[in-house]
Amino acid sequence: MTMHFKPRRATCIVECEHGILLAETSHGMVLLPGGQASRGESRLEAAIRELKEETNLSAHAAIFLFDHESRSNRHKVFYLIASGIAEPHDDAVALHYSDRLKPEIEKKLSPATREIIKRFYEVKSEHQHHLDALRQICMKDKLPL
Repeated sequence: MTMHFKPRRATCIVECEHGILLAETSHGMVLLPGGQASRGESRLEAAIRELKEETNLSAHAAIFLFDHESRSNRHKVFYLIASGIAEPHDDAVALHYSDRLKPEIEKKLSPATREIIKRFYEVKSEHQHHLDALRQICMKDKLPL
């Protein structure tokens, strides 16, 4: 029997004024920011690194939300609070926000991205107080949001 090992992907949920931040790749896919963890790198470290590389945002806080297995990856999904000016970098050619997606961009959302966002909103409805507490900690420490 052949075993297929899926890449370990760190996946970021960053809520902004206009919804969840999304990155469009040069291949025309629209994904949540993130990527593979390097050897010896935790997926939390990978999430923080990939967010900076793809969007130029700096993470100030992060919490693990859930594991998600897609057709091609094993995701660890993190909720990050970040600051900076979001700009596409590295393999991101454009940035989008979930609440402002044009129909032609929405069609480019990967199935995994759709599933993860749906699941995030389910988790958020149950645990909004934890996400609010994380934001309050960042504000208390005067970390820009």
